[in-house]
Amino acid sequence: MTGFAAALYENLPFPVLVVDVEARVVSHNEAAARTFGWNRDGRLPAAAAVIDGANLARHASQGRENTHALSFRHENGSSFEASAHVIALPDEGTGVHYALLLRSLLSGGSHGEQILLGQRIAAALDTMTEGFAIFDPEERLVLFNRSYKERCGEAGAHVRVGATLESIVRGNIRSGMFPGIREGTAEAEALVRERLRDHRSPDSDGSVFPFGEDLWIRAESHIAETGDVVALRVDVSDLKRTEAALEEKRRDYLSLLQILPDMILRFDRGLTIRFANDKYAAHVGSTTDELIGRSLPDVACAPEQAAALIDIGGYTRDEPVRTMEICIDGKDGREMWMLWTAVAIFDDDGVSEVVSVGRDITETKRQQRQVEAQTSELRRKNEALDQFTATVSHDLKAPLRHLSMFAEMISEDLHRGEFDELPHYADHVRKSAARMRRIIDSLLEFSQIAYRIAVPKPVALSGVVRDALALLESHVEESGGTIDVQPMPEIMGDPELLKRLAQNLIGNALKYRRPGKAPVVRVYCRQRPAGIDFVVEDDGIGIDPQHVGRIFEVFQRLHRDETVYQGTGVGLALARRIVESHNGSIALDTSYGPGARFVVTFPQSIRSRGNERGRFG
Repeated sequence: MTGFAAALYENLPFPVLVVDVEARVVSHNEAAARTFGWNRDGRLPAAAAVIDGANLARHASQGRENTHALSFRHENGSSFEASAHVIALPDEGTGVHYALLLRSLLSGGSHGEQILLGQRIAAALDTMTEGFAIFDPEERLVLFNRSYKERCGEAGAHVRVGATLESIVRGNIRSGMFPGIREGTAEAEALVRERLRDHRSPDSDGSVFPFGEDLWIRAESHIAETGDVVALRVDVSDLKRTEAALEEKRRDYLSLLQILPDMILRFDRGLTIRFANDKYAAHVGSTTDELIGRSLPDVACAPEQAAALIDIGGYTRDEPVRTMEICIDGKDGREMWMLWTAVAIFDDDGVSEVVSVGRDITETKRQQRQVEAQTSELRRKNEALDQFTATVSHDLKAPLRHLSMFAEMISEDLHRGEFDELPHYADHVRKSAARMRRIIDSLLEFSQIAYRIAVPKPVALSGVVRDALALLESHVEESGGTIDVQPMPEIMGDPELLKRLAQNLIGNALKYRRPGKAPVVRVYCRQRPAGIDFVVEDDGIGIDPQHVGRIFEVFQRLHRDETVYQGTGVGLALARRIVESHNGSIALDTSYGPGARFVVTFPQSIRSRGNERGRFG
């Protein structure tokens, strides 16, 4: 009996008495001592019966499930009524004994009020949808509501007063209440330790875990002044499903941002990066995780190019959007054009964030330049056609008039039988025909010059000049001239056209020399920020600056006497067409003297140095 009484003393929160057949107390638990007043001053139960006129044998025979209204005697001499279970105990040689389990007091002072209040609290707790339980400092279950037990499903049998938290957790694992966790595995032991650790860390934010079929539970622990631990089990399944739906939408949103061909970046008012998609991360040679939290000026190369876009103070509610085209150097060294659009988001303090989208418009720019080049080419061809029409209507008419005039004179002399002037007239006809042939050949050559180079490639100007001098070898020997050629760099272009350019310029320098003096021609290059100057200068007769405006037009000759300086006036016009086909320019240096100096400027793509070009964030 002593062992049984000790078990009751340790585990049951309600009053329990063990009495003999005369209702005298043999043993009791602490709850009973508080109810009957035996816990003051070390008092023990009186030897008298604690129950007035009770037939314990008859009550016990009716079954332990039933309760009976009994009149009990308090230590202070007063009486009170309480409902109790009456359970007959085995006879262990000391006589018949009965266990009395008091469930509720029906009358009698403050102790009865406390027990009735406990019953009312328990009934109220059963109405809660949240699981509620109280564990003593030894982690034994003292009190629980219906929801706490029902949540355990098949493991509900393990939820009983006096059960330890560990036994309840292991019972839930055995019943499969923790999805994917099997009893006896390392995962199961880890789960037990985790649940006990959370229970022993009261007043925390709790923990959320899957439980049962499609349920999520948030477990919270709070310590009471008595040292007991109040455990709450809140069903957060709806919240988790909402979070899962939001997470799915977030993943869909991120997936959409990742598959877009554009670069996307979001930064706050302090220029701290809050989001970057993979396209932008790859563009700056980083990863999205590494970029989050970094300062935008530290990531972007040459942010001064995008200063207007990252200037937080420049955005207003009336004009929250800005757009800018930025040129950068791509990974292959070629220029890359980006179109950035930035939209500011405002809060009460002004701009809170800026969302920017960058699109690669390199191909669009290339096509735009191609259209511009084709437009320019069409314009040049139209100009050439106009010049060709003017030439045909003017320059070709002159030799035709001579041919017609001398043909008529020959016809008239033949008709009159006069033959003395016929050789003279025939010589004029021959010369006019020869001039017409030269004009036609020059026009054909002029019309065949390309206005657009199909496949430009690196061309060494030194080699171009060397090939041109090989074609001019007879002219150099005839004039006795000297050609001084300095080392020259490479440019992008067409070698045949450039050779013809050098041939025309050097040939002109040899042709228009001073009478009786061997010409000296110098060919060299100069590097300038705008590009490379290809220079051909001589010490010849020079060109009057007043003619600068027309020397590059077709058939514009400053020297009409072909017996001294032969030509058709196409050479410099042809040179200009070749230079323009290389996107360059040609000019006469009017400050140079004596002689003439022609300067051809070839634009070169100047690579960025330092932070001249950068990546916008």
